[in-house]
Amino acid sequence: MSDNEKSTVTILDDNILLINVRKNCDFTLRDFKELKIASIRLAKYKGVYSIIDIGDKTIPDKEAREACTYETGSGWIKAEAIVVHSLGQRIVARHILKQKRDRYPVKLFTNVEKAKGWIDRMKQDVSRTL
Repeated sequence: MSDNEKSTVTILDDNILLINVRKNCDFTLRDFKELKIASIRLAKYKGVYSIIDIGDKTIPDKEAREACTYETGSGWIKAEAIVVHSLGQRIVARHILKQKRDRYPVKLFTNVEKAKGWIDRMKQDVSRTL
């Protein structure tokens, strides 16, 4: 586990990277870079599935949104579930999703349990095709 100023990154036993962004904070490019470094260290460049739980009332600033959109894990992310808690977060996340969809499966959720269920189904689909 890696505990940063505005986020916590944990790797679960079943190859899922769980990212929790604290609620009610200003999320900047610096925070994004800190989170990305922690994620890379924990994932060790292995293929992982990612769940990002954005804390209530937290919206990344413009620079952080652009970085989220274009820096997509360089192939080590297999699928990504984003958990949002408000309409504002949903609007921002949908814009980011449009940019990422052509790289790997990405989907929005309203709670972590639903996101984990989708990730589990994605993992099963991959194991069936192998």
